[in-house]
Amino acid sequence: MPAKFQGFLRAAAAFLLLFAQIAAYAQSGAVEVITLKYRTAEQVMPLLRPMLDKNGSMTGMQNQLIVRTSIANLNELKTILATIDTMPRRLLITVRQDATLDRDRTQAQVSGRIVTGNAAVAVGDAGRAGGMAQVQRGDDVLRGRIDNTRSLNDDRNAQSIQVLEGSSAFINFGQSVPVPQRQVTRSVVNGQVVERVSSGVEYRDVQTGFNVLPRLNGDRVLLEINPQNDRFASPEQNLPPGSVNTQRAATTVSGRLGEWIELGGIAQGGVNQQTVILGSTRETSSDNRRVLVKVDEIR
Repeated sequence: MPAKFQGFLRAAAAFLLLFAQIAAYAQSGAVEVITLKYRTAEQVMPLLRPMLDKNGSMTGMQNQLIVRTSIANLNELKTILATIDTMPRRLLITVRQDATLDRDRTQAQVSGRIVTGNAAVAVGDAGRAGGMAQVQRGDDVLRGRIDNTRSLNDDRNAQSIQVLEGSSAFINFGQSVPVPQRQVTRSVVNGQVVERVSSGVEYRDVQTGFNVLPRLNGDRVLLEINPQNDRFASPEQNLPPGSVNTQRAATTVSGRLGEWIELGGIAQGGVNQQTVILGSTRETSSDNRRVLVKVDEIR
């Protein structure tokens, strides 16, 4: 074979190899910068990555998405992106947190003495708290007394915030309250224990609020939500000064738009009864809490 013809064949083979490489690069190395309209790159990348080719890559920031993959896969991603990159719906999220503390205390007591003689009966306000019944015979008296006290603390609050679907939101309000602190330190001076008392103030935050991330699918909503409700303990609880009752939850729930969804609740109760000679004391308590959320679409 002539040398000139052999050179032509080598040049043709090289050209065909280069063409194949260019074609392969076009199929597997396409790079495109996609400008998003309504969503951010951080929002769409977790949804697109499972559909990305094994050898592809994807990065982005704010409203710019950079994709390197095959042309066929790039077209698939664009089709999916068209259904994702749509105008987000506006939502109004309302969280209601209820706390009811009910305490009832009844104390009964009898005192007096009974002697012979003519008997007379007199009745006071026995049907009211602190009422007294009295039986008298001659100069001696037998008395019975019943005291009843009840305290009901009902704390109900609701908070609302607007948010776009797929975006997180946070709302919180409260106060920072000074709580007196007293500290006693002991040291030995000349063989004797000396106590030094120092006082100060600690600021304690008492807050109520929630953070939430909503996602929509038609008329249903998926919520990642963390509500909290703090309040100072009531005097009836007999807790140290500055004690705070806390209520927190962290959960993921789903439901329909416009419906109240119960996130959870706590119900506690107890009975304490003491009996002595000619008397008794009975205390009952119940502590009920629950958290509900509702999502409405703003049109």
